Amino acid sequence: MGRLNMLRRYIITLSVALLLSGCTAVTALTAIPAALFEVTANQFSGDEKSFPDSMGRTLAAIQQTLWKMKLDVDVVEIQKDGGYGIGFGNERLDGEITLRKQTAELTTVYVKVRGTTREESVEQAITKVIESKLQQMPKRVRFSTRKYNNLRAKASVKSTKVGWFKPGARLDVKKSGTTGWLRIKMPSGKIAFLKGSLINDKDKSKRKAISSEVEK
Repeated sequence: MGRLNMLRRYIITLSVALLLSGCTAVTALTAIPAALFEVTANQFSGDEKSFPDSMGRTLAAIQQTLWKMKLDVDVVEIQKDGGYGIGFGNERLDGEITLRKQTAELTTVYVKVRGTTREESVEQAITKVIESKLQQMPKRVRFSTRKYNNLRAKASVKSTKVGWFKPGARLDVKKSGTTGWLRIKMPSGKIAFLKGSLINDKDKSKRKAISSEVEK
């Protein structure tokens, strides 16, 4: 929280500096520590790597990579550009992985992991294991959605399916205002809905235990 407050103060300083001119602006800008610029940059950084493989196999390799690390894919977002967004985490980490299809046999993966700050070494470990899994996996292996339930664009089973979530995972969800449905922020920042309810309404933690329901 201290770093966040410091960041806010220096953003204000930077904003004021941009309104000034000449030496006054330079003086204001030099008052901002280099470390702060590094902290700010890290908030928007991640580890990016392209793999000479299909989207389907790369998605499966990510699932197996997280299993190996005693994590799991909590949320999968189907993105409009044909890619996928993946959300995962535990009580210490919050992670997002974005997949972009460059060609039928070239997929770019962007990994972003945060604890109290950016976890760069975790990001790099994930991309390394993904590469290893792609070299080892059978050619036709694919991501398994067998144990996942649907995410919907609206709080209705008739609305468009926009992804999947894993029942039993602790998720960053809120009440939706519609009985039997919760709202969740997907990796892209868009809102989706899942059929379920909070196990403990008074739980103030970010990731909450939910009781999910199968769509009928």
